[in-house]
Amino acid sequence: MTTTPDFAWAGDPSPEPLDAAAANALAHGLQVIADPTRLRILSLVAANPDRPTTVTELVSALGCAQSTASHHLRILVDGGYLSYERSGTWGLYRLEVRKLLETSASIRPR
Repeated sequence: MTTTPDFAWAGDPSPEPLDAAAANALAHGLQVIADPTRLRILSLVAANPDRPTTVTELVSALGCAQSTASHHLRILVDGGYLSYERSGTWGLYRLEVRKLLETSASIRPR
């Protein structure tokens, strides 16, 4: 008799495990977002999908120094979770939804 697990993954009932390369890539992506400040930044940027978010807005919302916000933003941009563009003197950030979806898809079995 087969028992049903206490949890259920969406998708394929017979998933394949991650290979070493995929596990390393996923671990790196999770390390990028596994910080409370970076999660807040992602949330704040995601809350305004119709327009980019500036460092000034983030500093105000986070209540931190600009250098702290810039440090976390650089990590998120380098990790592919945010895009960055310059417009005059403004640095503008947008959420990279595809990267979040890829990370999410990697967590659940295929």
